[in-house]
Amino acid sequence: MTTVSTEPGRGPERPGARPAWVPALKGGALLLLIGLAVWYLIGWTPPTVEQIHAFVARFGVWGPLVFGLVFALVAATPVPVTIMAVSGGFLFGMAQGSVLGVVATTTGAWLGYWLARFLGRDALYRLAGPRVEAVEARLRGKGFLTVLVLRPVLPNWTLSYGSGLVRIPQRDYLGATLLGGTPGQLSFAAVGAFTSRPSWPALAVVAASWAAVVVVGVIAWRHARRAEHRADPEGGEDPAGHNGPGGAGDPEGPGDEGRPRAG
Repeated sequence: MTTVSTEPGRGPERPGARPAWVPALKGGALLLLIGLAVWYLIGWTPPTVEQIHAFVARFGVWGPLVFGLVFALVAATPVPVTIMAVSGGFLFGMAQGSVLGVVATTTGAWLGYWLARFLGRDALYRLAGPRVEAVEARLRGKGFLTVLVLRPVLPNWTLSYGSGLVRIPQRDYLGATLLGGTPGQLSFAAVGAFTSRPSWPALAVVAASWAAVVVVGVIAWRHARRAEHRADPEGGEDPAGHNGPGGAGDPEGPGDEGRPRAG
């Protein structure tokens, strides 16, 4: 009995399954959105914390919710989220600002992940199918560690779009994003809280958060290296099934054709 997977985004539609202009249109839409965001950023002046405070204050008790929604939308685009993260701590304190930052950045990363998968996956596969498959094969079973290692060093949108395009499992991506992004959000919220109300606990949280970023990154990197070594040990069988010179899969080894014939 054949089982059909119902997981969304399991893979791109093969060429011929739909008109060629559909993936091209979707990929073009993704490139257009990224281009518009970059064009906007060229002349963009980041808002000050005071401006963000004035905007949020207009919504009264709904201010934190509105702030979180805007934060999540920003996190799904190439617009830097640092000012939003610091503003969260400044406006709402370290605890509430940290929670808002973690929830908003994770939500925005999830939106960016699915935006790239829905709009760009098929187009990328048509342009570079074999290369995409090679990348996915190399990342298979290592998506969580890969995202965890890259999370502190890559912009949020770059990692979310890239993970969606190369089909890193959603569960691995969200788990690594949450684990790898939380220390940074705690740190930014603590900086904002310290700016508003200077205190030693806020400074301690900043130091501890960045120490956690380094520790988590190093541990994830070491685990990723070990996993890669286990998957491709030195002297092991190569992907084509050759066992070295003269092996059964070596066309130039001393197989049947290379052996001297009797008589």
